[in-house]
Amino acid sequence: MSIRTNRLKIDFKIDAIKEDFVFIRLKREKDRKWWGAEELDCIIGDNYKAMSVGYAQYAYAMFEKKSNNTYKLLQKLRTDPKFSKVSAIEVKPEAFYSGNDESICEVTLARLLMNSLGSSRSRFKQLQFSNLTGELLKVPPLTDKLYDAIGVAEITLSRDDSQKNEFLLNVSVATYRKKISILKEYKGEELKRILKRPEYVLHSGTASLRRWLPSDGKDTDAKRSYIKCSKQGKKLHTNFLEFGSIKDFDSSRAGIFHQFFKSIQEHLSKYMDVNFSARQIEEEMPLTSTLLKSPKQLHSKLDGQAIHIVDRVNDEESADLVMTLKQLLLPYITDEKLITVGKRDKKDALNFRIIHDADFYEKIEQEDEYLPSTDKFQRQHLTIESTRNVSDAIVKTIIKEQLIKRDLGSRTLNLFDWNKLELKGVWTFAAWDEDRNHVIFMEIQPNGNFEFYRYQDLDLFNWGKFEKYRELMTDSKSGEKIRTLEGLIISDTGDINQIFRSDEITIPELSKIEAIINEVETEFPENKRSGNALAGLIQEFMTESSRKDNEELVKFSEELQILGSNEPGKKSFNKLLNERLGKNSNISSELRNYLLNKHHIRLIFSKQKENLEDLFDASLNIKYFGETEKEAYYFVGDRNVKDYSFKDACHLRKIVAVNDSKLIFRQLLPTMDVDFVRTGQSTVIPFPFKYIREYKNFGVAK
Repeated sequence: MSIRTNRLKIDFKIDAIKEDFVFIRLKREKDRKWWGAEELDCIIGDNYKAMSVGYAQYAYAMFEKKSNNTYKLLQKLRTDPKFSKVSAIEVKPEAFYSGNDESICEVTLARLLMNSLGSSRSRFKQLQFSNLTGELLKVPPLTDKLYDAIGVAEITLSRDDSQKNEFLLNVSVATYRKKISILKEYKGEELKRILKRPEYVLHSGTASLRRWLPSDGKDTDAKRSYIKCSKQGKKLHTNFLEFGSIKDFDSSRAGIFHQFFKSIQEHLSKYMDVNFSARQIEEEMPLTSTLLKSPKQLHSKLDGQAIHIVDRVNDEESADLVMTLKQLLLPYITDEKLITVGKRDKKDALNFRIIHDADFYEKIEQEDEYLPSTDKFQRQHLTIESTRNVSDAIVKTIIKEQLIKRDLGSRTLNLFDWNKLELKGVWTFAAWDEDRNHVIFMEIQPNGNFEFYRYQDLDLFNWGKFEKYRELMTDSKSGEKIRTLEGLIISDTGDINQIFRSDEITIPELSKIEAIINEVETEFPENKRSGNALAGLIQEFMTESSRKDNEELVKFSEELQILGSNEPGKKSFNKLLNERLGKNSNISSELRNYLLNKHHIRLIFSKQKENLEDLFDASLNIKYFGETEKEAYYFVGDRNVKDYSFKDACHLRKIVAVNDSKLIFRQLLPTMDVDFVRTGQSTVIPFPFKYIREYKNFGVAK
């Protein structure tokens, strides 16, 4: 079995590319930064009509050969005042870099071809992609009634250095906001910095955005222009995949990815063959751990554990929060007397401290009431300002955070049975402490006892032992932490594996998903739309399934007959079916399957296990891909499919066995089948790294 990812294999058809296109390279002598450069949008505008632009070290433009004389084009660029600081030469397309600096090849060539799908001067305007400032964007259809903020999809292609002519295609979504809103929200130097970014206005011809250039005039209308800028304190999130409707699907990141890939296949197949790469699954592990699923499952972990609510605010509002918190904690404990309330923290208790947020104490010039946890005091803070509406989900989260802190205080794993891994000797986990620019090590004994070591606190005896591990986490040139490295794992035999986060993501069966959604949203066949025709289908089902005497089906059929020649529509029919037969009943399922298999009428997007596993295998459970003796990949997905959506894409992690080491990571796959790192969800790296992160914030016992 294999999983497709966003890794694309591209085979260029160089002869066809040379026949149809001319490529110009633009070079600056001093400033090499091209993001936001006005020249890129000038060259794609009406004066030059480039099909696409892009940039790497240099900027590039692609033109149709039949519409352009290369010599005249270069002369025009060289005499244009807008390009006075830029030198322009023609470059020839090549599939691979051959040492010729006057060529365009590999990822840069692929970007130019793909960007041609979105140029405002492109023959593919209906796609609503925009090649703005060298980037490929998908802007939602705009009208004269402009939204204050819009989500713009940014489509990027990067090179996969591990494989020749293989690339990673990604879609992210950024916020573009009206200039007037930015002027109201931001001030000072930050505002000046934002206003230096490119500014865009509505392009009436394509119902999309175009760059506002100096030639358009000095100032734009602040109520109608957009700048890339997020709202303060807020980060735009667009679900990776939505499949409740075709509109939701098309707006999700995976849907945009799918649309773009189809456009490549449809419009660029003359110039390059583009195919998904796949990885073979070596091992799959279902996610089954449900420690936090219900209160009863936490009873054994909280049995006899004192819980102390500390009210440091001491007003009417905090008193209400104390009462609410106490009521919500009761289902998780075995004895109500274990919950106490006071003004000071207690040892050997899980302390829930009610305080104000940092801004409050700063305004009144008092010391912040926040206190870090220590080995003797486990503390979890709730601020009045952010937890006025405390919920069961919040309580479940703060309980599991406290249980982790309790483990840290006792230096014993109680939330996970380490013995079941059957590991011998001491295993070590190493993670970078960003605040101190050093490393924290966690050593776990076979019985689940553990200890921490901070790099800067090591004595002479331990320093040499850990120095080599630290070196494996830093870039040899800069001395800084390797950007994509998430940690080290060292076995009892000294084998060392590095964990890297990659930009490679898994791709579900998007074509099949889109087809199913379209089938659900397609109305009944023309000859099967009336109430009488639909009643006939029900009677046919009753006969063929030997359910002639089923009272519910008979009534359902009679109700449809009352409609006569009227056409209820698929949504109304499905609603009536659910009301009369039960949404999840066996007979409803049988009827839906009958209509689908016999008459090709699909009423719902089935959530039957087999169907979901076929479509979403790339987003479920833990999957491990063995590559070589020295490298492997894995991802951790969701436990199941919920609410017709997946919030995030599944990123592949790369495991590298260092020097003469063996791959040992496979033995640790069960350490990610836990639901106490992210409440109710599995963790994407082994859970000891969560313990290290929490220990980093521990204070000195007091």
